[in-house]
Amino acid sequence: MKVATPGTWESPLSAELLVSSATEPRFTQWFEGELFWDEKRPSEGGRNVVVSKLHGDLLTHGWSAATRVHEMGGLAWLVTEWNSEKGVLFCNASDQRLYWRAFSSDPIPLTPESDSHSQARYCDMLIRGNEIWCIREVIAGHDVNRDIIAIAQDGSIRSLDGSSHFYAHLQLSPSGGHLAWIAWEHPQMPWDGTELRVADVNDNGLLTNIRTLAGSAQEAVNSPVWIGPDALCYLSDKSGWWNVWRTDLHGSSTHVAPDESEWAYPMWLVGFHWLRLLGDGRVVGIHGPVEKPSVVLLDVESGQWIDCQNDMTFWYPLAVQGQRIAGVGAGHHRLLSVATINPSIPAEITIEHANELPIPSEYFSEPRAITMPSVHGRDVHGFFYPATNPAFTSTEIPPVIVFAHGGPTGHVYGVASTEMAWFTSRGFSIVDVNYGGSSGYGRAYRETLKGQWGVVDTQDIIAMVQGLVASGLADKDRVLIRGGSAGGFAVLNALVHSDVFAAGADYYGVAELTSLAQDTHDFESRYLDSLVGPYPEHIDLYLERSPLTHVNKVSSPLIFFQGLDDPIVPPSQSEAFRDACIQKGIKHKYFEFAGESHGFKKSETLITCAREELLFYGEVLGFTPQV
Repeated sequence: MKVATPGTWESPLSAELLVSSATEPRFTQWFEGELFWDEKRPSEGGRNVVVSKLHGDLLTHGWSAATRVHEMGGLAWLVTEWNSEKGVLFCNASDQRLYWRAFSSDPIPLTPESDSHSQARYCDMLIRGNEIWCIREVIAGHDVNRDIIAIAQDGSIRSLDGSSHFYAHLQLSPSGGHLAWIAWEHPQMPWDGTELRVADVNDNGLLTNIRTLAGSAQEAVNSPVWIGPDALCYLSDKSGWWNVWRTDLHGSSTHVAPDESEWAYPMWLVGFHWLRLLGDGRVVGIHGPVEKPSVVLLDVESGQWIDCQNDMTFWYPLAVQGQRIAGVGAGHHRLLSVATINPSIPAEITIEHANELPIPSEYFSEPRAITMPSVHGRDVHGFFYPATNPAFTSTEIPPVIVFAHGGPTGHVYGVASTEMAWFTSRGFSIVDVNYGGSSGYGRAYRETLKGQWGVVDTQDIIAMVQGLVASGLADKDRVLIRGGSAGGFAVLNALVHSDVFAAGADYYGVAELTSLAQDTHDFESRYLDSLVGPYPEHIDLYLERSPLTHVNKVSSPLIFFQGLDDPIVPPSQSEAFRDACIQKGIKHKYFEFAGESHGFKKSETLITCAREELLFYGEVLGFTPQV
């Protein structure tokens, strides 16, 4: 074993391997006993492909199943039978039209082409009789309208309901006589307050007697699933945790499974539905602590559940058919992979499609959950990934990179990660922080960020670093910070309000809040009401919390990465902070990418970012990393 400066260790994980292994499955679906899933492929321009073992790729080059609903996207495809054919229904990335691709033919458009002044987008598809029912979003300048629609075989479209501003989780009852869904209005976000609604479906396929069964502006509900002809289970955070509740068609609700852990996470992406129904009547979900959630089988009548304990420490939402369960999961020693669970043997999983480690497992750091004290008696949580390379060691404390996640109402989890290994195998340690406001720890922890964005997250990140230094896990002079979007906001705030960090990497981060309040997409356009306060009534807070206001305090070097087509955090945000660095003479680098939006997809972009960020850290800390 060689002794060398941490950060200079030689790693077998090249930038090309890093990106080629970034193929990420997310959603799964059963259809007639066959398992389907999707894959995001950076090597193919970031397109999203629907695949199965039997049929292979269902979408050839030039096609990508990706919806832009809410600008965040999510589930954009459905394998089904329609019009006496079997195939895949999908929203195509380039034009956002719905297409039908029978297994035996090429894709054909089902929805009209959008004109130059507007764009229609689609998600949450289901089949009722000869019609496709789904959610439609129409963007026309700054005007946004959404409704539930029905698409007939001849392509004609009728609107079923347009009384709400946001829709999610369409669920048709077993007989087709009722439709349930989730709705909410501005200024609520879907983790603040939503409603579970249900309607009768008459003989003409119209929705009648629409009523609210559960939820409010102060209670977030989601994931309805029919457990009989006139009863549903759903998730509500009324107790302080997203737990399973049951309701009849009159709104008489009961708490089925009281549990001080989460059974759901915020609906950032469309299609994230956290409950499914097994053929034997049990409800399938995911619950448990952020450190190790598990698939759970719940008997609704008794409220008793069985945890399917295995080596997975993270799951995306599941798919169920009969007694079959499938999902995308990951663990300490496994990248995101498609797996199935047999409810009869809940401790076992079968890997159906493995995302193989691109280098030997010895180069992957095993995360461990950590908690540190923060201010005002709070705790801050996260995962620590120690520098790991079987060929190298050092007597020095490795430099530490703080990862600040986006959202900010997101969360991170401890799994094997090539992104982490890119740094840890070269001699960096990482702390991935779930600062106050992160999901996974109950509503109270989530709401510590209400009115405090830019304060609590900054305090918690700094407290985590101070705890690592006090524990001997970090050298106070060799701590770096990186993050994207809201995580980029955390990076910039940490740099202007402390001298804790040697350098920062900002990926399409928020620099100025007043422009964000006036110039962002509809889904998040009122998010700042709860994070900061209503605008413009609280413009003083917007200015105070903006990193750009305090840019004269910056002394740490910065590297910026920005997509030129970003509708969520426009390039003007990064450009303004870059210009301030130029005026102050702060060491910095700035990279912008045409054709990239909020979250980079192209392999060439990802390779550039990985190499340049690493080299920048080396320049700042005084060594030359191997790239």
